[in-house]
Amino acid sequence: MKYKILTQISEFLSKFRKISSIKRIGDLMIAIRFDGDYELIFDLNKTSSAIYKSNQIQIKEYKAPFDILLKKRLNSAKILSIKTLPNNRILAIKASFLGSYKELVSTLYLEFTGRFTNAIICDENGVILEALHHFDNSTRSIKVGKVLTLLEGIEIKEKPSQIIENFDEYFQDEFVKISLKNLEQIKANKIANINKKIEILNSNLNTLQTSYELNNKANELNQKANLIIANLHNLNDYDRDLKLMDYSGNIIQITIDSSPKIAANEMFKSSKKLRQKAQNIEIQKENLLTKLEFLNSLKNAINTSCDANEIEILSPKKQGQKSEAKFNDLVENFYINGYKISLGKSQKGNEFLLKNAKKDDFWFHLKDRASAHVIVKSNKLNLNEEITLFAAKLCVQFSTKSSGSYEVDYTKRQNVKIQNGAFVNYVNYKTIVIKI
Repeated sequence: MKYKILTQISEFLSKFRKISSIKRIGDLMIAIRFDGDYELIFDLNKTSSAIYKSNQIQIKEYKAPFDILLKKRLNSAKILSIKTLPNNRILAIKASFLGSYKELVSTLYLEFTGRFTNAIICDENGVILEALHHFDNSTRSIKVGKVLTLLEGIEIKEKPSQIIENFDEYFQDEFVKISLKNLEQIKANKIANINKKIEILNSNLNTLQTSYELNNKANELNQKANLIIANLHNLNDYDRDLKLMDYSGNIIQITIDSSPKIAANEMFKSSKKLRQKAQNIEIQKENLLTKLEFLNSLKNAINTSCDANEIEILSPKKQGQKSEAKFNDLVENFYINGYKISLGKSQKGNEFLLKNAKKDDFWFHLKDRASAHVIVKSNKLNLNEEITLFAAKLCVQFSTKSSGSYEVDYTKRQNVKIQNGAFVNYVNYKTIVIKI
């Protein structure tokens, strides 16, 4: 963040009178809505700090002491002043919140200072109430209860900055510039991970034996075991290289690792296992193909996304809860801002979701065509626009490979009646149009 740009932004922000809402929407991103409808993102990433406009999806709800205090002292607060500190890349927002008993005056310092980029909340006496980053070194201490030591002004050397004539355009262009810089790298990392999983699945699929091959091996072992049992009275316990005549008069050579009787029993057991495996091989193949189809859809969803937060929701660093691991082959869970959104990976997954959803959960499905089922756990809350759009988009992305415009119906689970398996009838629904 350039100093001369920051001074222009602070002058622009000085026209606003109120902080309508303020919250973190990312680990290092604070969203501030001024005068009801003008929202800006203050991105405090130390390598690429910036201020921009964005409709980014909020990944989670932050409830750390910093966030609680941010809301308590600055939400719906009257702006007293907004200024850039002299010769420092620091934006100071001073505001007053009229509480039930007294007025709370606070200053939020947004420090765009590179290595020590930070957000600090102080009271009217300059005492630190909370901060995004706490640290204590020989020059400065950012600790709760300490008086904030303001950074001294420095001689700022930077290339000439543009004169911002249209701030709306500047904030939108800044978002495009920042997001493009990070987006491709994030996509590349996520897709590389998915490609590794796809490679393993394809390898497993290619090495999967057919039921015909498995049954042949089972028959062969069974015949050898029967042959050994039939000749057991002629064999010694120490015999390992056996030459036996089969029922057609052919000499069969069998090498074993244990006594003939034990070896024959092991062959019977192996033969039985191979037959069971042959019976389940199509199920195993179907499971592998379902996983491949899901990963390819996930890869496509990441490729077409223009939002780093959305990509993180689609492919988080940490996977879902361990207790859900047994259902991973049936459903995929996504978490966004306190909501859990579940997607059926197959017909069985769709049936599982329908069976286990509560009546107040919301159900999504493509209109008049086969699709994945999506369930949003409502916790008896109404859906906001952000969650509705994300759930509907998921439904489309994991149901079709073709781009276009799609209608998605959604309603509460109590309005969905199961006809057969995952085939349903439903009433009292709304429809949303999604373009991909």
